[in-house]
Amino acid sequence: MIPFNFHHLYYFYIVAKERSFSRAARILCISQPALSAQIRQFESYWNFRLLDREGRQVTLTEEGALLFNSAKAIFDLSQELADGMSKRKYRIASKIQLGVSSAVPKEIVERLVRFILQADPDAHLTLRRDRIETMVEDLMVHKLDLILNDFAYPSPFEENIQNHLIATVPMVFCASKKLARKLRDLPEGLDGAPLIVPTAPDQTYQAVQNYIHEHGVKPKVVAEIQDLEMARTLVAMGKGIGLFNSYSVEQSPGRKDLVVLRDHSRHKITDAIYLIRRERKIPHPLVSKILEQFPDAVRREALAS
Repeated sequence: MIPFNFHHLYYFYIVAKERSFSRAARILCISQPALSAQIRQFESYWNFRLLDREGRQVTLTEEGALLFNSAKAIFDLSQELADGMSKRKYRIASKIQLGVSSAVPKEIVERLVRFILQADPDAHLTLRRDRIETMVEDLMVHKLDLILNDFAYPSPFEENIQNHLIATVPMVFCASKKLARKLRDLPEGLDGAPLIVPTAPDQTYQAVQNYIHEHGVKPKVVAEIQDLEMARTLVAMGKGIGLFNSYSVEQSPGRKDLVVLRDHSRHKITDAIYLIRRERKIPHPLVSKILEQFPDAVRREALAS
């Protein structure tokens, strides 16, 4: 028999997670005095102070942090178990929730969606774009199963966040046909030339800055555009040089309006694409299949093109 009350453990877990008695009380739909009494009873059982309160701020004691990590593992597993059993009970089709960073090329996203629907034609797919920080928060609470991002997300070991490199995409400098005729080969051709870059901070923005610094050229930045389609449109209009991944250039509807500039630099720019997941006790079968097979599928398609 388990000697302590699991309701008390859950109350403690929510307070520790929210770092606030008032927010935890609202989530648990009980009064704050009642919640405080339950926590005191739980601390009395362990004979340890688990939480320190300083005004409205709640912090964990050493014993509280140890108990919180164990409680988190328990309730994460229970959520995974509930999700899995409900799908079996109601014969729910496989559901996968995908988050995508705005910097990931549309072509990579489309390839992943095609792969998912081919792997499981009945899968219920949810896809949204958001800030990476927001998506990682949702990954932690099972609101997302996978995140497609353009860099590996750093996180503490105990969060069990895993970064899987799925593709390294070559980047190419492009210009309109009219502008390209006026330019020398790169990197020298960038010196004094109009340049369109992503807004900072961005992996591509940083790569361009490193390229400029390494080769000692001084282009004229005429625009900072985060939206890739808009940046491609401006480049096709002759407003400046842009840096794009080679996949998007090859498959762009406006490919005929773009010229890939010759680049004699020894250090080419590449764009790394990662799938980010949180390790689970009960693995998501479709996520496992994606991680095992999708990187090879991307490489095969790249070779074929």
